[in-house]
Formats: sequence, structure tokens, C-alpha cells
Amino acid sequence: MNPLKRMFGRRRMTDDLSEEMHQHLEEKIEALVASGMPREEAIHASRRAFGNATLIEERSREVWMWPWIESIYADIKFALRQLRKSPGFTATVIATLALGIGTATAMFAIVYAVLLEPLPFRHSKQLYQPVGIDAKPGELFGMPYADIQQWREATRNTAEIAFSGGSLSILDTPEGAELILDVESSSNLLSVLGVQPILGRSFLAHEEENGDSHVVLLSYALWRRAFSADRNILGRTVHLNGATYTVIGVMPPQFLFPVYENRAEVWTPLKQSKLLRENVHDSYGFYDPVLRIKPDSLPATVQAELSSVQAHIAHAKQPDDEIASDVRLIGLHDFLVEDARPALTALEIAVILIWLIACCNVAGLLLARLASRRAEIAVRGALGAGRQRIVRQFLTESLLLSCAGAMAGLGVAIAMLQLFQRMILKSLPLSQNIHLNWAVFAALIGFTLFTGFVFGVFPASIAAKTAIEETLKQGGHNSSGDRAQSRLRNLLLVSEIALSIVLLVGAGLMMRTMYALRHVPLGFRTDHIVLTTLTIPDYIYKNRNLNAAAWGLLLERVRRLPGVQRAALSTILPIAHPVDLLTLVYATGWTKGNVTAAVRAASPELMHVLGIQMRAGRFFTAQDTADSMPVAVVNQAFVDRYLGGRDALGEQIRFGRVPSKAMIIGVLDDIHQDAVAEVSRPEFYLCMNQLQPSNSLYLPLIGRFMELAVRTQTSPDAMIPELRHAIRQENPNLAIGYFVTMNQAVEDSIGSQRLAARVIAVFAALALLISVVGLYGLLSYSVAQRTQEIGVRMALGADRVQVMRMVLRQAFALLSIGIAVGLALALWSSQLLHGFLYGTKQYDLWTMVFVPAVLLAFSIVAALIPARRAASIDPMQALRAE
Repeated sequence: MNPLKRMFGRRRMTDDLSEEMHQHLEEKIEALVASGMPREEAIHASRRAFGNATLIEERSREVWMWPWIESIYADIKFALRQLRKSPGFTATVIATLALGIGTATAMFAIVYAVLLEPLPFRHSKQLYQPVGIDAKPGELFGMPYADIQQWREATRNTAEIAFSGGSLSILDTPEGAELILDVESSSNLLSVLGVQPILGRSFLAHEEENGDSHVVLLSYALWRRAFSADRNILGRTVHLNGATYTVIGVMPPQFLFPVYENRAEVWTPLKQSKLLRENVHDSYGFYDPVLRIKPDSLPATVQAELSSVQAHIAHAKQPDDEIASDVRLIGLHDFLVEDARPALTALEIAVILIWLIACCNVAGLLLARLASRRAEIAVRGALGAGRQRIVRQFLTESLLLSCAGAMAGLGVAIAMLQLFQRMILKSLPLSQNIHLNWAVFAALIGFTLFTGFVFGVFPASIAAKTAIEETLKQGGHNSSGDRAQSRLRNLLLVSEIALSIVLLVGAGLMMRTMYALRHVPLGFRTDHIVLTTLTIPDYIYKNRNLNAAAWGLLLERVRRLPGVQRAALSTILPIAHPVDLLTLVYATGWTKGNVTAAVRAASPELMHVLGIQMRAGRFFTAQDTADSMPVAVVNQAFVDRYLGGRDALGEQIRFGRVPSKAMIIGVLDDIHQDAVAEVSRPEFYLCMNQLQPSNSLYLPLIGRFMELAVRTQTSPDAMIPELRHAIRQENPNLAIGYFVTMNQAVEDSIGSQRLAARVIAVFAALALLISVVGLYGLLSYSVAQRTQEIGVRMALGADRVQVMRMVLRQAFALLSIGIAVGLALALWSSQLLHGFLYGTKQYDLWTMVFVPAVLLAFSIVAALIPARRAASIDPMQALRAE
């Protein structure tokens, strides 16, 4: 018979067998009755002759089917009946497992996407990132074009090298100018990566060589957004930075390169002929190389070739050239994620701790439940169930609970990924790939089976060792077994508490860090401020004064908007866009030599929009014009470092490649320009109204990008659409960047610490909850088991307070041991968070004191419930029940 028919038709086959045996017995009985035997004797004689009907049925089923399937099916049905009898226990276990398995699954999804999933390129393990190494500045990630060309020649037989460099460009769209990331690359970039456009073709070699081939590849997102996914886009022209480009292809939707710049919208071939005319070591000629090792070559061989040629290049360099002395070959995937590994390692450890706490808690609950089932286990053993069958039955229950917890945990994983989605995208590389895929579901199945085995093995092994005869004699009680199980349950609870302390200390340290970061005096206000970046198309405003032709008119339009209190422009605003723009400041008697400082151009309203305080002098005013004396404002860090703290007002400074002069008229309070956790650096401001095209800093300060800061009277978020519309109407040629509030910019600046703090805080809260529930369950079980003992104590004169003290003493003893062990582990493991801490030490005394106090407070509250229950026991009822 077909095996599937046997499996699914077992009930019909069993019924047919029973009917056939019954018919055979009836025929035998009728034959004996017909021979003169009384019917009662005939029935007994027929059954003795026929044998054990039940045994015959079982042996027949073993021949027809797979007995182990029937046995497992019976175990599952029995396990489901047992779990239905204890809905409270079942719900508690499933909820605990859902938290443990769910957090583990969510974390695996993140780790797999960032650390384990291959890059979306053909044979991505063959891709490497060459990184220049220099003794003084360290790693140099951009390499000169000429150096890369020599690398290509040296590795022609062992590897293929491509390179690219990103820059912000202006693309004309039907909705107006749009600021996009333009990646200028070598013609072989796509072939090295192993990617082909979904429409059209990639670059050709001659399009790189002559430098005049204006062709462009579009990203899938740009193609859909700006061109409505028109499949006839090939051959059409677009305007990029004022020049006409022909569209030759559309890239796949998953293609992101450079991978760490996930906003790349267009790719154009680099202009080799132009590069050959330029100074090869000019900072604007630096590119990021990517290398594919050929199948028959080894990374060590390519590394040796690159090191050899780079040593030759370094030997021939000029004294002022910033050239790498060596090259280090790093796998492209490893290069992209190396900065994220410490954070992910810390989070992985936190997840493992949550999972262990959940397993300890569930194992303790199962051990407590085992005591009430000891009589059942003894009866089953007396009826012939072997130890292997009992172990299998308990493991079946554990796996059923684990499966139910996993299904609920899947929802927990999805919720956690949604909860932290925005922070993950901003804090982790390759995070756009985070989703629940086949690998995550395979890991979920693995977590489920392994978890079910881990927390089920202890109760199963103890159940299998139950002394049948002794247990039956004592009516299901076994004092020695109770003591052994009690010690094991106590050990599990102490482990829970210790692991919870580790997570709570980590969360406490991160909370102290977040408090310190949020209370750093930034030097400016963050409320009611909207920021955005504006890019000017210099090809339209060439040879025109941008102050009069663009920036001044824009500021007037924005200031007239209802709800706008003040508006200002600056080259670089604090926190929101941390970009360095340094210039040379020449010695003028107040410093020993030439120095460098950050330079900004700003409109007069900037100080009032940001709420920056003056230390001395004044800020710019409307009277500071192109016809008045050039003036500058410096910050306090500039005064402290370069002027020795003396009065700076009236001092002259000379700056720029083509020297310009300005008089210092004010000293600003220091502000955090780059990030909340970084100290202020020397910087000075120039009045943008005084900058003229003849000034060497005119183009870098106001001729390309400016940032707009608007102080609003209403909600900043509500003003964003109106601001965007007003800027578009005033000047459609301006490319508008992303709008962000200053509060959000500050929050994003501490993104890595914020992500770690929130995730660890959630894990710590879960650990605290599970541990408190575990303590409550243990004490409740202990009170139930000691009902007779407590009744005897109260009958002999113990009062309610003494009984409560006895239960609380047990809880306090377990908590003390767990806290002591946990603090020792926390002191050792807190070094993993060292790189994330700010404003606090990893051995922070307040955290080490506050965390145990919180755990102790919650635990004592949980312990009071079973303690009060024990104190309310009626001694007569307790003794009568026994």
C-alpha cells in the first residue's frame, strides 16, 4: 500500500482490523456454543485461544505504519492536554520565550544583513578595498588618480581595479532643480562589481579616455521618481550641472555604490583627459578604488604587488605631498562594516543574556511544575513507561512551548525592527538590507529547537530519574528529590538575577551617557529651528554677485513668511552638516607661525537665529557691507589657542591662499560644530555681505553651498512644506536639500549612543521583568510546597510577621547572591561599552549602587505577594488537608 495512504488512512485500517477480529471471535464463540458449551465459557475460551486483541492490533499497526510517528503523535496530544490544564503556566512560559526568541531573531536579522549577508555583487568575496597607510595621519581612504593608474599596471595579471568619487550635483527636473549625488567612475566600475544595468548599457572605455562623452546612468529610484519609470528613457537628455547628458542606462533597484553612500542617483564616466592636465596629487583628484582579484590569483600576491609599487611612489614624493607609504588590502565587506562591529558585538551579548535569562526562567517554572507531576510520572513508570519515553514526553512539551513562543516571538521581532528602524538606518551600514528573509526564518527555527532543548533537558532528565516505588509510597512526595530540585531552581534564579544585573548596569551606563550628551552646553539653542542645504548652480550665476542676485533675495522672501521669526544663512551650520572647511591663517604677530582654522561665512542674523552668545564685541550687522571695512568674528577656542587668551578685538588676521585681511570685531562663545561629543575647534566667521567674487574664499564659502537656518514661531515641522514652496517660487534654480529640525539634528548626532542606549534599555527592562516574575514564581511555589510546614509553625505559635519574614529572608538571600555575582560580571563586561560612554566611567559608582537598588525594590515587591499569602494560611485547614 502507498505509504501516504497508510499514514492518512490509519483510522479506517484500524477500524477494519477491529471489525475483522470481532467477527472472527464471534464465529469461534458461535461454533463452541453450537458444540454444547455454555455461552459464558465459550466467550472466555475463544478469547484465551485468540490471544490479547490489543497487542495484536498494536503489532499489526507496527507492520502497516511507522510506530514512531504514532508514538510522537500520541506524545503531542498528551502534551497539549497537559498544557491546556495549566493555562496560566502556559501563557507565562510562552510570553517569556516570545521575548527571548523574538529579541534573538530581531538581532540575527540585523547581524545577518550587516555582517553576514554577501554584498549584492557577483562573487563579492573577490572584491577588496585598497587603503593607503601613512605613518603620520594613519589610513588614507582616497588615492590620487596617478597612483591608481600605477596600481593598475602593476596588477594587470592578478587583479582588476576600478575607482570612483562622489560629488553633489544639480539635476534639472520638471519639479525644479534637485541636489543629487553624482558618482564619477572609471569605465570598468560595473564590470569589476559584476553588475549590469536593467536597461541600456554600461560605460565604454573611450567614454573615460576622451573626457567629452556626456553620458549618464540613472539609479532605479531616480528613474521612477523623476522620469515616471519611462522605459523609453534611453537616448533622452538630462541637464546635470548645466551640461547636457545622454541617458544610456538604468541601474537595478538593489544597486548601491558606493555602498556607504546610499544616496547615489547618477553615475558618469570620469574625465581622464582633464585629470592628466591637473596636478595628480591635488585633493580634488582623489578617488576611492575597488579591486577584484582574478580567480587564479591570491590576495597575498596582489598585496605584495601593491605594496611594492606604493613604496616606489612614496619614495618619489615631494615633501608637502600627502601620499601613502604602503597599501593595505581589506575585503570590501569587512571595510564597510568594521566600524559597526563593536556596537553589534555589544548588542549580540545583550541578546544572548536575554535568551539565557528566559531559558533559566522557563526551566525554573518547569521544575516547579514537575513536583506536582511526580505521582503521574511514577504511575507511568509503574505501567511500563521507560526512562527514554518519559524524557521524550517532557521534551515534546518543551518543544511545543518553544514553538508557541517562537510564533509569538516572530511578532516581537517584527515590532522591534519597526521600533528601531530609523535609528538603525542612520547608525549602521548596509542596514537597508535588514528584513526577514529565508536565513532569518532558518535561524528562528534553529533558535526554537535549541531553546526547547535547553530549557527542557533539566526537567526531562530529573523526571526520568524519579524513584517509582518510593514516590508511590509517599503519595507523590520525595523529600530528597524536592531538596535537589529546590537547589537547582535556586541556582537558576540566582543566574537570572546575575545576568539581569549585567544588562541593567549596561543600561545604566548608557543612560548616564545619554544624560551627559543631552546636557552638554552646545552654545546655541535647538528649539524652533529648521535647517536645510541650498546649492547654487554656478553655471547660471557665473560672474554675478550671489549676495545681490540670489542669497539676499532669498532671505527677504523667507523672512516675510507668516510664522518665521528670523532667518539666516551660513556656509556650515552646527551639528546638522558636519563638514570641514579649513583655511590658512598667516602669522601677524600674535602667533608664532601660520595656522589653520575653520572658516565660515554668515549673514548678520545668524547669532540671533541660533541664540549664540558673544564673549566680547559684536556680531555682523546690516552696516557691514562690501564698501565697509572687512570684519571677522572668532570663537573663544581661536582666542585661547592662537592669541593666548588675550583681548582679540581690533586684531588683524590674514587668511586664504590669496591673502585677504579682516579685523576681529567680536568673540563668539564656543559652540559644538561637528558633533555633541566633540569639543569646539578654532574657527572664524566672515560677513557674507562683504564677500566679493574677487576674494579667494568667495567661491568655497558662498558660491556653491549655503545652509539656511529659520527660527519659527510655530511648530518647525509644520513650516517645512511652506518653506520649500517659498524657496521654489523665489528661485527655481536652487537645489534644496533635506529639511531637518535642529532638535532632530542633535539627536542624529548622538545616533550610535542613542541606538545602543535604547536597545540595551529595552533588553534590561525585559531582563528585570523576567527575573521578577521568576522570583515571584519560585516563592509562590515554595509557599505552596511548604503549606503544611507553615501551618505547623503557626499552630506552634509563629505569628504572621514571622512567617512573612521567613519568606522574605529566602528571597533576600537569593537576591544577595545574584546581585553579588552580577556586579562582578558587570565590572568585567562593562569594558565592552567603553567606546560608547561619554561623561561617565565604566566603573561608575552611582550606577553600581542604583541598579541593585532598583532590582532589589522590584523583587521585594514581587516577594511580598507570596509572603502575604503564606501569612494568611489557616493552620487548621493546612493540617487537615494533609
